[in-house]
Amino acid sequence: MPEEHPKPSAFPSTRHTWIGKQMRDGQPGRQAVLTHLMEVYAQPLEIYCRGCSLRWLGDADDLVRGFFADRLTREAFLNRWLESNRPLRAWLIVGFKHFLFEQARRQRRDQAESIASEIDHAGTRADLAFDREYAKRLVASALCAAQDRCRETGLAEHWDVFKAHQVDGLDYESIHQRYGVNPKRAVVMARTARDRFKAALREAVAWEGARDDEIDGEIQALMEALRQ
Repeated sequence: MPEEHPKPSAFPSTRHTWIGKQMRDGQPGRQAVLTHLMEVYAQPLEIYCRGCSLRWLGDADDLVRGFFADRLTREAFLNRWLESNRPLRAWLIVGFKHFLFEQARRQRRDQAESIASEIDHAGTRADLAFDREYAKRLVASALCAAQDRCRETGLAEHWDVFKAHQVDGLDYESIHQRYGVNPKRAVVMARTARDRFKAALREAVAWEGARDDEIDGEIQALMEALRQ
């Protein structure tokens, strides 16, 4: 059987494991990590930047790209994350805030204390906006990963039923009319596909050494962010 190469958004276990492996593969691996981080985190960080008190620093897109270019060229940045056993989301948002502080301090060296205060009190609205956009992108990534796995394992119809019910909002009688699947059977099929999605979502938020209750808490935080 040929070796499978996962897409950047579909990981074989956790992002921690996948990123660690990519980083050991040298520059091509680091580029794959950068591509993934930009796909998942660039937009949430831009939204945070536009809403925080340091938005006067410049264009949000340029600042986020500058953050990635600065931090990800430092070998220690992701190495420290791998050692920290912290969620990647938390590591990146804290790192980005520090980056903004550094940029602001360069522009206003004589006001370093007031800039630090701005970072500390950037406002929960900007943080909530970041969390909401991050949650949307991570859920979308997990949906894509689960769909791929269903199709690769002969469960394409199960996924279609799940999507029709959970995403499109169809009841099982309507699904029966559309796909010709008995409603009771459709419930079982949707549950099977839903389990694949839940597994993909857990893998996406997990970090090295995380307990089940910590992963549950991270997923709960995602769901709460989506409801904001």
